Amino acid sequence: MALVNTEPKTLALGIEYRGTAFNGWQVQPDHPSVQAALEAALSQFADHPISVICAGRTDTGVHATHQVVSFSSAARRPSAGWIRGVNAILPESVAVRWMREVDEKFHARFSARSRTYEYWIWNDPVRSPLFEG
Repeated sequence: MALVNTEPKTLALGIEYRGTAFNGWQVQPDHPSVQAALEAALSQFADHPISVICAGRTDTGVHATHQVVSFSSAARRPSAGWIRGVNAILPESVAVRWMREVDEKFHARFSARSRTYEYWIWNDPVRSPLFEG
């Protein structure tokens, strides 16, 4: 059970995920999404509903590294607790890599300084196990 203070803090997470099992980042009715999985795990861990804001959305099947999300929570846990606790609830295809308390004005989307998108195309007559899915 998370210790709860009446004043919420703004937190930022760095996440990565394998998007193969998801219909993109954003919550969609009747379709699995990264946002839905993350919000469910965070809400369970914090013991109250949590809604996240992301720096940039991804499409169906797209993977991400260094994705930044922000949210507010009154739950108090050390950084390592947030990381380990939420990762214990998340599916194996999603992981929290780091957590930081940030200024209340921080907004994952609007505070981002840059975004990088890479498109990898495997063009070879022989399949690669590393690029499976």
